[in-house]
Amino acid sequence: IFWFAALAVGGTYIVCVDPKMKLPTLEMPTIQVFRSSHPFERYDAEYSHQFMFERVKHGEDRPMPVTLVWGIKPIDNGDHLNPMSNSTLVIDTTLNISSLAAQTWLYNFCERVNQTFPLATIQETTVCFMKAFQKWMESRQCSENTSFNPCCNNFLFPYASEVFEYCIKIMAMEKSGEQTGVQDLGPRFDAEGKLVALVLQFQSSDYYSFNFSKTKHFYEQVNSWLMAEAKTAPPGLQNVWFVSNLELYNLQEALSTQVLVVTGLSIAISWLVLLLTTWNILLAVYSVATIAGTVFVTVGLLVLLEWQLNAVESLFISTAVGLS
Repeated sequence: IFWFAALAVGGTYIVCVDPKMKLPTLEMPTIQVFRSSHPFERYDAEYSHQFMFERVKHGEDRPMPVTLVWGIKPIDNGDHLNPMSNSTLVIDTTLNISSLAAQTWLYNFCERVNQTFPLATIQETTVCFMKAFQKWMESRQCSENTSFNPCCNNFLFPYASEVFEYCIKIMAMEKSGEQTGVQDLGPRFDAEGKLVALVLQFQSSDYYSFNFSKTKHFYEQVNSWLMAEAKTAPPGLQNVWFVSNLELYNLQEALSTQVLVVTGLSIAISWLVLLLTTWNILLAVYSVATIAGTVFVTVGLLVLLEWQLNAVESLFISTAVGLS
């Protein structure tokens, strides 16, 4: 009993305190089998990303896209227990990009993106759509009766709200009708032709990586920058959020915070089942202590083998609970 307790305490200390489970640091989406010092693991961790064919194969050379969304609330109102359930859009009725202040802010937003992400690719993206709209207005010659078609170069930027709302629809219809070089300029309209959302995108200067720390730094950098921009935005543009290729980061973040919680929940359910089937509190406690000790010793051995927490490793933890 003493040695079992010592192993259980040691396994718990290794898993929860030091060195504890760590998130992936490899640059490639490979499953670690050997120690990090093994030549096979060193190739994945240190050398593979130095070869172009490896980077291209795994998409490491792709810049991280940043998609900014106004007008849609980031609310998931679907059934979380039904994977086939789809959420419905929740419209933010406070969106207003037609005011003079909003037009000016969006016009200058393009330059601020270029200053914050100096190596970002902003050409042929939608983040500078207000500049594109101004150029489109200036390229159109006015007729004698401007009340018939106000979308022309007689008006100065920023435009009156009614002129902007009318002309942005005309521009969107013209661009969508082109057969070649179609470019999505960002505004989103409902079935009645009302502008209800704005989606702007640019390619950041950061590249896609399977390394958790790098992706976390990218997420925190973009999120803090966007929150600071939202504070300076005029009313109607302050409710903004962004999306990117963060599916793997989201999974890794969930694993880092939920694996031990799920393990504890599984052990608690085991204790409850044993208690209901045996009606013996001491037997249930001893059995659960055995299960918990086995789980933490197993996971502790994986930690000492320098395994890093990923999807496959989380399956090992679940299997350890089940087998115990």
